[in-house]
This record gives sequence, structure tokens and C-alpha cells, in this order.
Amino acid sequence: MRASVQVLIFLAFLWLVVCGVCLWLILKAVQNLGIALLSAASLTVLGFLAATLGLLFYRVSVSNEHQKRLENLQAEWQATQNALQQLLSQRDQLGLLVKLLHRFVLVTTRHDIALTLLQELPTFLRLDRMEIIVFDTTTVYGVWELSSNQMSVEELENRGEGKIPPWAKGQQPRSITQTLESLLVPVVTDDSIVALIRLERSSRPSFTADELKFLEAVANQTALALEKTKLIAFLENLSITDELTGIANRRHFEWRLSEEIERARRYQYPLSALMLDLDHFKQVNDTYGHPIGDIVLKEIAQRLRRVLRRTDFLARYGGEEFIILAPQTPADRAVILAERLRQIIAESPIPISSDLQLHITISIGVAVFPEHAQNGNELVRAADEALYKAKQTGRNKVCLFEPEPVKGGERNVWA
Repeated sequence: MRASVQVLIFLAFLWLVVCGVCLWLILKAVQNLGIALLSAASLTVLGFLAATLGLLFYRVSVSNEHQKRLENLQAEWQATQNALQQLLSQRDQLGLLVKLLHRFVLVTTRHDIALTLLQELPTFLRLDRMEIIVFDTTTVYGVWELSSNQMSVEELENRGEGKIPPWAKGQQPRSITQTLESLLVPVVTDDSIVALIRLERSSRPSFTADELKFLEAVANQTALALEKTKLIAFLENLSITDELTGIANRRHFEWRLSEEIERARRYQYPLSALMLDLDHFKQVNDTYGHPIGDIVLKEIAQRLRRVLRRTDFLARYGGEEFIILAPQTPADRAVILAERLRQIIAESPIPISSDLQLHITISIGVAVFPEHAQNGNELVRAADEALYKAKQTGRNKVCLFEPEPVKGGERNVWA
């Protein structure tokens, strides 16, 4: 700017010199002062006109320069605003990822994972609808609707046949896929798709690159959480399952016994306990060895499990002893069930090899809560007393616990 002013001053001074020289030449040529003055005035007017035009061009140039600077500043401001919005969005995304991580640390089931995602993602991403499917032996299906503001999560039997929506069937993409209607986010672990998340929104149908990266991070966290719940379920099952027979172990039975006793007491229905013992099982181990004995125990457990109802509970109590809890089963029906089990074991020999089949029989003791006992320990003891009686009176039979009479006409609950 300062250099431009100096140039203008120099040009003005040069113009004055030129005008003075021209005035002297005109005066010398015409020898007429009036014409000389008129010529000088004309030159002066032209000089002012030229100066005005020069100044105008200068102003226009300066204005254009300022306009360009203003546009640059506006562009920089917009870029700064965009960067700030991106930082704020990334901050919010990181905050939600941390929140999801904390919640995933606490969850122990696939149902809880689906519920967590349905609670957190729709509002954050301004969704109209969200669905999630978690695949396993049983399929978990969850859905959230903006129109009704309702959420539901359910477990579908038989892998959800007939209830799984069409978008979750067939070959699924292993990466995030965006269509005009929705966004499909696969959750992948060990090269297999374990869950699918489907997102819909009408306000901004297209998801941004930052949102896609965020959802990819969510899918990775979900995959880790599902792996954790799978490990927890495996360890829990390991801790409550008998390793040999695959049925519940004694620890699981004791937990279930207290639960069933409390339920029977609350709803006032009978709870029967059947204590089973394999007759002369020690001879099987001594004669054929423990591996053959293990085969016998596994086959007995499988036969019992096939006969029992879904509400009945079978456990290996210890050694060759099994115990069954039969809710809502009075004494007469419990004895019928026990007799049926005894016959099934006795009538069919257990195949060991092509040339060896073992005929196994069982003895069963039956007791009923609250008829024979007032708590879980008493119920097991009563069933064990009845089993002892069955073994003492010939084996391969069923005995119902009989309280022993005491003085005064009452009956003691212990035989």
C-alpha cells in the first residue's frame, strides 16, 4: 500500500512538470497568454481525469484484493468450523465407545449385549429403526422403533427359523454395507459372522465416513463382548456339569434344590426327589475296568434324560448315584415315574462292544416335599433312606420313604 501511494505522488509530480513544460512551449509558440492558459487548463483537466481514473482503478484493485482476502478468511473459518465439528463428533463417539466398553465389561449374556446396543445407538445416530441379531444355538433378536419408541429383545428357538427377517438370511457381507434404505453392520469373530446390526434413518440416509469408522469400532467391541459372554457361559457350564455324563453335577443340584424347594413352598405344590443307584456297579468296575464303567454311567445318564420331562432335573450325585427332582409331582406319580425308569434300565442291556452287553439294574428311593421333609437337606436324606431300604430289600426295586411311628401316634419323618 505505501509503495502504491509513493508511485501516485511521483506520477502527480511528473504530470505537473509535463503540464508546466507544455504551457511554456504553447506560450512560446503562440505568443498568446489566453490560449496558453486555456491549453494549460485543458491539460490540467485531462490530468485530473487521468488521476481520477487511475485512483478508481486503484480502488477497484484494492477492493478485489480485500474481497479475495475475505473469501480466504471465510473459507478458513468454514474449514475451522468443520474441523471443530469433526472433533466434537469424534469426542462424542469416543465417549460412547468408552461407555459401551464399561457396560460390556459388566454384561454376561448375549441378551444384555443386544439390549445395551439398542439403548445407546439409536439416539446417538438419530435412527428411525434399529435391529440386531446374534447367532448361536439360540438366536437373539432385538428391535427398536422410533415411531413407537419401543424396544424388544427375545430369544428365538431353533435358530429363529420363521422369525428371522429376510435381510439376515442367506450370504451376508463381511464388511459394512450401505444401501438406499439402510446400513448393515456385520460383527465378525474368528472369520465367522456372529451378529448383524441393521440401521435405518430418514433425516440423513447416507452415513458419513466418521460414522462408518465409529460403527466399525462398535462392531469390534461387540465382537469382543460376545466372545467374553461365550467364555463365561462355557466356564459356568463347566462348573455345573459332570464331565463324564454331561448332566448336572452335585454343585448344580444343590443350587437347583434350594430354588425348587423355595418355589414349591411359595406355590404350595409337591416336589419329589428320586435317588438312584446302580446295583452291583463295583463288580462292573472290578470285572471290566473303569473305562467300561464310564461307558455304563454315560449310557444310564442318557437313558434317564430321554425319559424325563423338560421340567424334571437330573444330576449325578456322586459315583454311581443319580438324583432327580420332579416339580409338581405327588408321591403316587413319583413312584410311577421311578418304576418306569427302573424298567427302562433293566429291560435293555447296555452294548459295550459287538460281543459284550451288560445287564444293569437300578434301585430307586422316592421322597416328597413337604410330605416327608421340610427343607432340601431333609428331602435328600429321606430319598437316600428310601434308596437304602430298596437296596436292603433286594435291589432292582422302588421304595417310597415311610416315616417311622413315634410315641403319641405321630410319625417321625425319619425311617
